[in-house]
Amino acid sequence: MSPVAAPDEADEADGGADEATAPDVADGADGGDRGARGLAGACGRWWDARSVAFRKITRTLVLLLLTGAVSLLVGLSTATASSPVGPHEAVWSTTLNSRLTLDLGPLGTISHASPAGPFGVDVVIGEIPGEFSSSQVDTDSLGQALSADGSSYLALISRPELTIQAGLHALVADGLRRAGLIESVVLCLVAAGRLAARGRLRDAVRDGLSGTWASPLIGVTAVVAVLGLLVPVLRSDAVPGTRLDVLAHTPLAQARLSGRIADVVQAYGDQIVGRLESNQAFYAQAEDNLAAAWRASQEVGGIVDVTAASGTVDTAAVREQAEAAAARNSAAFPSPAPTPSPPGTSPSPAPTSSPPGAPASLTSPDEPTGPSSSSSPGASPGAPTSESTTPPPSTGAQAVAEHGRTTVVLTTDLHCNLDVIALAGRLDGLSGARLHLDDGDLTMTGSSPEQVCVDALTNAIPSGVERVATIGNHDSETTANQLRARGWTVTDGTVQTAAGLRILGDVDADRSPAGGTYQRGSENSAQIGARLARTSCRAGADVDVVLIHQPYTFGPLVSEGCAPLLLAGHLHQEKGMSVTQGGNTVVAQLISGAGKGGTSIGPVTEDAYLHVLSFDENGVLRGWRAVVIHPDASVTVGAWMGVPEPGSTLVGASQDALEATAAPSDD
Repeated sequence: MSPVAAPDEADEADGGADEATAPDVADGADGGDRGARGLAGACGRWWDARSVAFRKITRTLVLLLLTGAVSLLVGLSTATASSPVGPHEAVWSTTLNSRLTLDLGPLGTISHASPAGPFGVDVVIGEIPGEFSSSQVDTDSLGQALSADGSSYLALISRPELTIQAGLHALVADGLRRAGLIESVVLCLVAAGRLAARGRLRDAVRDGLSGTWASPLIGVTAVVAVLGLLVPVLRSDAVPGTRLDVLAHTPLAQARLSGRIADVVQAYGDQIVGRLESNQAFYAQAEDNLAAAWRASQEVGGIVDVTAASGTVDTAAVREQAEAAAARNSAAFPSPAPTPSPPGTSPSPAPTSSPPGAPASLTSPDEPTGPSSSSSPGASPGAPTSESTTPPPSTGAQAVAEHGRTTVVLTTDLHCNLDVIALAGRLDGLSGARLHLDDGDLTMTGSSPEQVCVDALTNAIPSGVERVATIGNHDSETTANQLRARGWTVTDGTVQTAAGLRILGDVDADRSPAGGTYQRGSENSAQIGARLARTSCRAGADVDVVLIHQPYTFGPLVSEGCAPLLLAGHLHQEKGMSVTQGGNTVVAQLISGAGKGGTSIGPVTEDAYLHVLSFDENGVLRGWRAVVIHPDASVTVGAWMGVPEPGSTLVGASQDALEATAAPSDD
């Protein structure tokens, strides 16, 4: 070995010693890198082994998922919409400060924790829309308009969740529209990029990002965008305003108020809260009474009226009344002895009978409630009107129990009383209704801010219950559009089907905004009635129910006699059921309504009527009953009543209706 080579060999020996003594961490790091590379390689081989179609579909789905999430986030965070607050127009916009802020301009602000989670909402209050031209304004019309505005404010204070819900729905709808637009633009840009890159978009993007400045620029842009979104959320600005003790135990207990509005609420808050608490106590008691009276009525088969007060029913007295009614009917109408049968034949069953209007649980399911010489409600148009060989179907409680298939709740003239609306929805649930009919005047003036009335009734009715409404004189085309947008069928002069019933109706002839009443179109009530009568008599119409607001349309419908049941309201008096022999069939007419004093926000001041109707599988009315909310918060669930005989009038009418004159009402 040459001596010159010795140092190199020594260096190699030293290097080998150094390598042998290197820390194990380096080996571990190399092993981790090799493991990661191995996993990546395995994933790459698995991906390359997939079919071209699979890889294209997967890449497309990932692209749609990522761009969709980003588009939705941007769309919702920039949404803006118009939705009324009380009688005011208002502009709602999304923020990221987790606060719901109501900007009242010079009056101050109201701030509350946002119901939308991380998203905040700013609401800027606008003007109250005018309803009159300068030549139409007078002290009376302006007073009516201001009264309607006051009711809108009370509705807002008593049920703020309805207004908030409507505003949030409007924001979500706008956010989804924006997200759809953003997603479309992004996908169009991706498609354009693929076309420009001749199908090699990924390679073009990879080459672009490999530039010196491209990647840092994109990174800085992304950081700035994220900070722009997060800074409003993370900043800790003081929330303006203070909480007021006067609002404790109300839906606005956690709200912060500032400016003059805080002074007004502090000064008059006790009065407002006192009224709200009194109103809530009244309707809480009424709801308890409704449930108690309904249960007690069900226990006796619905053959007598049942009244509940303070949440209880005198069940012993109710049973005694039911037994007495059954005994009286059995004594007055005993079953005749069976007729002897000839030898070798089976004895014929003894017929039974009961008086018209008697408790229907004592009525044979197949027995007519009217004379056999008259055709029954539900008979086909053109059926003979004398010496009919087919008896009319039985009606009343027993008929409802045996033949009732479709239960219907009827409301009318609610005039945006949110609490009565809630009770109507409760009745839907208790009765097991399949269909809710609203006979018009759901609103006070039909203005756009009265969307809250439509929302309240829609939300009160249980899901799965079909909904049909007609437009009253206080409602408007705006009301009709709002109802349709919430899933209602609105009568339009054609035969429409809901819950198996064929329903005919149309918009009311008159229009009554705050300034007065005028004829809505070219037809008056009688002319609308004549047109509907012609429609009901067409071949194949097979109308079961006519739903119309004003009873002044009834004349032609009764004369033609092709629709067996007419429903109306408008008069604010319970006129019960009248029955007339029409041109083709017996026509029953039910006129329902709340007392005039019970149509605004607050406890009812006169008896308010709701109705429950029961139809069989052929759409024939088998029974009807009234549910009455009394001014003392007690509730009466009436007995199931049969369809009276032709010639009967005002069966089940209130005492006020019986005493009232026949003068038509302008309401």
